[in-house]
Amino acid sequence: MAATVKLGATSVAKKALMAASGVVLTGYVVLHLAGNLLYFAGPEALDAYGALLHKNPALLWSARTVLFASFCVHVFVALDLYMRRQVARPISYGRYERAASSLGARTMLWTGLILLGFVVYHVLHLTLGFFLPAYSPGRVHSNVSAAFSSIMPTVIYVLSMIALGLHVSHGTLAMTQSLGLTLRRDRLRGLRRFAAALAWIVAVGLAAIPITALTLSLLRGR
Repeated sequence: MAATVKLGATSVAKKALMAASGVVLTGYVVLHLAGNLLYFAGPEALDAYGALLHKNPALLWSARTVLFASFCVHVFVALDLYMRRQVARPISYGRYERAASSLGARTMLWTGLILLGFVVYHVLHLTLGFFLPAYSPGRVHSNVSAAFSSIMPTVIYVLSMIALGLHVSHGTLAMTQSLGLTLRRDRLRGLRRFAAALAWIVAVGLAAIPITALTLSLLRGR
């Protein structure tokens, strides 16, 4: 019994840790969206935003360190909790009827794995300039336009943003529970609406950039 209680307490603590890291990552995604939407304001606005981020290297690397640590914690704790569940129930149900849940909730593991691969690809692609012969440091708008001048990278980004939207839609709800916050039924409904709206804004906003860049590239090629 003591071992079971200890295991349960450990799982609760890890869920809280994953939720806290999720708050950091969600905040970053929202700020990242706000900055990236400057793509629609033109090269000067987006390049100036990029230059501003690099103006204070100490602050930039501090933010990157916190973000990287949060990302690692979120991934490793999520995988650990998943493995714990598998060990706790090594034999699947003979008959399993799924309880009512959202698509985001049912696909959290898979969207998480997709996003893990996407983050690695995104850093190599647009931060370091791998796979992008036309990459030029500091010319953010030009790099984005070049990166999405072909169909395959655009498809990868759009599908990844769909996965991100699904992940955010359920993650926003799960974070409140994991952090021990209890809400009345009416506030819970409001939180669900907020989570759905946030997921749509993030997914559509970030996906619109590569789609626009590809469309403009195709139009110029006519």
